Amino acid sequence: MEYDWNFAIVWDYRMVLLRGLGQTVLLAGITIVLSTILGLVLATLRDSRIPLVYPVLSTFVSVVRAVPVLVLLVWMYYCLPILTGLKMNGFTTVTIALSIYSAAFYSEIFRGGIRSIDRGMIEAGQSVGMTRGQVFQRIVGPLAFQRIFPPFVNQCILVLKNTTLAGYVAVPELLYLGQQISVRTFRPLELLTAVAVLFIVTIVPLTLLAEHIEKTFHNKYYR
Repeated sequence: MEYDWNFAIVWDYRMVLLRGLGQTVLLAGITIVLSTILGLVLATLRDSRIPLVYPVLSTFVSVVRAVPVLVLLVWMYYCLPILTGLKMNGFTTVTIALSIYSAAFYSEIFRGGIRSIDRGMIEAGQSVGMTRGQVFQRIVGPLAFQRIFPPFVNQCILVLKNTTLAGYVAVPELLYLGQQISVRTFRPLELLTAVAVLFIVTIVPLTLLAEHIEKTFHNKYYR
C-alpha cells in the first residue's frame, strides 16, 4: 500500500505542537511533585501505629490502583460536579486525578524501598553509636534511594505518558493538539509520527539523566 508522506504539515504547525509539548511537560511536572509528596505521606502514615490508619489507607491505595486512570479522570470531571457541585477546569481536574492515581503507586514504591532495608543493618549502626539521623543518612537513606530510584523514574515516565489522557477533557496537551491538526489537515500519520518523536526526544534524555544520577550515586557510596 502506497502513501504520499508530507511532513511539511508538521513544520507548518510546529509552534502549535511545541505549545502542546510545553503543556504536557508542565502537567507532568506538577503531577510528579504533588504525587511524590502525597505518596510519601501515604507511605509514612501506613507504617504509623495510629488505629485504623493502616486499613483505611491500604484500602484507598488498593482501590485507586484498581481503577483505570481514564475512568478516574472522567469520573472526576463529569460526576464529581454532579455529586458535590464543585466544578473544576480541565487542567486542574487532570492534575488532581493523575496525582491521586500516581500517589498510590509512589507510596508502594517508597514503602517497599524503606521496608527492604534489613533491620540488622539499622541495629548495627546504632550499636556503634550512630544517632537515628546518622543511621538514616548513612545507611537507610542511601540503600533506600538505590532501590527506590529506578521504579520511581519509571513511574515518572508513566506519568508523562498518562498526560495524553488529558485530551479527553479538552486539555490542549501534545497528543490532543496533534489529533486536532490531523483532523483539519487529513494527515494523521505525519502528526502522530511527530507526536511520537517529540515524546521520544523528551523522555530519552530524561532517562539518560536518571541513569547518570543513579550511576553517580552508586559510585559515591559503593566504590
